[in-house]
Amino acid sequence: MRIRVISLGFVAAAGGAAAVLVGSGTASAVTPFMGPDEVGVVLTPGETAAFATGPIPGGIDALVPFGAQRVDLEPESQLAEPDGSTYASTAAIAAEAAAHPGGGAYVSVVNPLDPRDPGALLVVGQYW
Repeated sequence: MRIRVISLGFVAAAGGAAAVLVGSGTASAVTPFMGPDEVGVVLTPGETAAFATGPIPGGIDALVPFGAQRVDLEPESQLAEPDGSTYASTAAIAAEAAAHPGGGAYVSVVNPLDPRDPGALLVVGQYW
C-alpha cells in the first residue's frame, strides 16, 4: 500500500509540473526530468521569470509544510542565512534566479523516504 501512495504522489507531481507550465502562460520549452527518487521540471530563464510572478509559488508556500520543502540556492545567493538556511519565499527564490543572466529555477517532488533528505517532499532550486 505504501508503494501505491508514493506512486500516486509522483503522478500528482507530474500533474503539478503540468500546472507550472500552464500557470507560467508562456510558450514552453520546459525540460522535465525524472530520477529514481524524484520527478520535476527545469525552467528556462523566461519561464522562471513568469513562474516567479505567477500564482504557483504562493500555492507551494501555502500548501507544502515548511519542514517538507528543501531549497537549493546558488552559492552567491543573497537569500541564504549564515547557517545556510533561508526564509525566502518560493517566488523570491525564482525571482533571484531570473534576475541573473541565464538564471533559472527547477522544482521537483522527491521521495520523503529517501535517507538523503528524510521528510522532504518538494525541492525548489535555482541555477545561473
